[in-house]
Amino acid sequence: MSTHVGDALPDDLFDALSGRDLATVADRVVVVSTVDERGFPHTALLSYFEIVALDRRTIRLATYAGSRTTGNARREGKLTLVFVDAEFVYYVKGAVRQLDAAMRATPYNAKLDLQVVEVLSDAPDPVHEPGAHIASGIRYVNPQRGAELERAEQVLRELRE
Repeated sequence: MSTHVGDALPDDLFDALSGRDLATVADRVVVVSTVDERGFPHTALLSYFEIVALDRRTIRLATYAGSRTTGNARREGKLTLVFVDAEFVYYVKGAVRQLDAAMRATPYNAKLDLQVVEVLSDAPDPVHEPGAHIASGIRYVNPQRGAELERAEQVLRELRE
């Protein structure tokens, strides 16, 4: 059951999106949701290596420039981020605009700016599902994690500009 948190990132999510401790979030996945040209939800995945919170109301994203996700974001100007983990579940809705069509660190990525409009928290209903909880989020493994961490530092540095 989701509950309205406000129009700014809560402490735990802001800390996770700070980019200060990438090793802690290296295997986590963020679900991105846009609306396609036919009005259907369109989902995609990002890693925490492609997203950083500048402050509690501003998030920067690196997304594939030619992807449907980026095209939908450009056209509609709206985007929702879904964070599911054992520690928290949040839906972050925002107004998005493209800042750059190609990034220096990763020319195949566009640089997007998301202004947070609404944050919702979600958890199982304790009345109807007593004791239920989220056990984990979506995780991924990359055998090239060392090189990926190095590139992520460059991407997040550029997203902060």
